[in-house]
Amino acid sequence: MNGWHRVGILIVCCVLVMILFPNYDLSGWTFIGMMLLMWTGAIMLLSLIANMFGFSRSDRFNKLLTLVLMAMILFTLLWYFPQTDKVSPINKLKYGEYPTKATIKKGLKKLTFNFDFKRRNVRRDINYVNQDIPYTGAIQRAKETAARMRERADEAISYGAEEE
Repeated sequence: MNGWHRVGILIVCCVLVMILFPNYDLSGWTFIGMMLLMWTGAIMLLSLIANMFGFSRSDRFNKLLTLVLMAMILFTLLWYFPQTDKVSPINKLKYGEYPTKATIKKGLKKLTFNFDFKRRNVRRDINYVNQDIPYTGAIQRAKETAARMRERADEAISYGAEEE
């Protein structure tokens, strides 16, 4: 296995932890980004050292190195991955709180993105496709707001012209 395989394993481990333990906020994304950077550097360094000393020719050493690296990546992710309830994932596993189907669905839902921009209503959790758009006077309010802004702009222009 070369460094690209190990980086792929790193990405799979990060996504797996994010899916299995979805109780994270923005700090979880920052943590995953920093872990990707840190472990990519470690993988590059280990690959360089293995190539320098000729260990990269040995399949057994490469498999052992990949296994140890994957164990270390999973350990650091499970130990330090921030959760909103302030309990690390490794402690959740230690106390018997294993991921369920509901948490996996929640984790997968957090990693998806809604590409339907036309019929989007952010106040509802249901599917946005083929829904009526609730205007309820939104067009009229937008016109009134635009008219007020135009009046303010005209007043500002006329005020600036009076000073000269």
